[in-house]
Amino acid sequence: MIRLALKTSTWNPTETEWLRAANTISEAERDRISQFMYKRDAKQSMAGRLLMRNCFSQLSGAFPESFVLSRDTSGKPYLVNPPATLTALSFNVSHAGDYATFAGSNSAKVGVDVMKVELRRNTTVEQFFGHMKRQFTDFEWQRIRSPGSDRGKLFNFYRYWCLKESYVKAIGTGLKFGLLKIEFDIGRMEDDICRTTTVAIDGVIDSDWRFEEVYLDNHFITIAVQGEDSTREHVEDNVKVVKFDDLIVSKDMLDDEKYFFSFNEKKECP
Repeated sequence: MIRLALKTSTWNPTETEWLRAANTISEAERDRISQFMYKRDAKQSMAGRLLMRNCFSQLSGAFPESFVLSRDTSGKPYLVNPPATLTALSFNVSHAGDYATFAGSNSAKVGVDVMKVELRRNTTVEQFFGHMKRQFTDFEWQRIRSPGSDRGKLFNFYRYWCLKESYVKAIGTGLKFGLLKIEFDIGRMEDDICRTTTVAIDGVIDSDWRFEEVYLDNHFITIAVQGEDSTREHVEDNVKVVKFDDLIVSKDMLDDEKYFFSFNEKKECP
């Protein structure tokens, strides 16, 4: 299984870098990215596209720009006419806070989510939790609120949120799946990693799923994995943090510089 993360908050692309990135993705993807108002959102979206194409290239040997992507009715990207080495590929991308993340596997169904552990502006922890009351079971809320400090409660909250998001993204339903049907029993984090969390669906533990939880730079990254991947893949591998230059192997440069200038004109997030 391939697990990648790119720290987008420290990526300040030069004109050359942005053009290289734009050349790696399709025109439809470039147009989609151009619609974002803020630089952060444009960078995160671009990073997600680059992470996906880097994985496709690693597994097939083809250039990252050679792949054609489309979206299904739920908005999830998929490969159009994939090569034989990628026909069974399950992949997912997520971005939030300072990171864009990716997970992909040829032998299991996967979903990934990332969240930064932070409190929204002008709100208390209890006010924040009040808005999310219906997203977790009574047992989960008990675990979320068990630490004595607000920081500990936020830590547990985002951990649970990433678990739920990664699961519904893996099964392809998104948040329309009843989140109260899913109940997690979190394992112990050791060296900022946990692989012992379990999930119950409608009260029945589903042992076909495992969850890789990583706490990285004040972010939770969680990968939900279903299937034989749990025995065939190298589960001791961790999320690999990559840099921009690790993702680009494009042959040529776009002649049209509008893609850099459209990025340069975007606003900084408030």
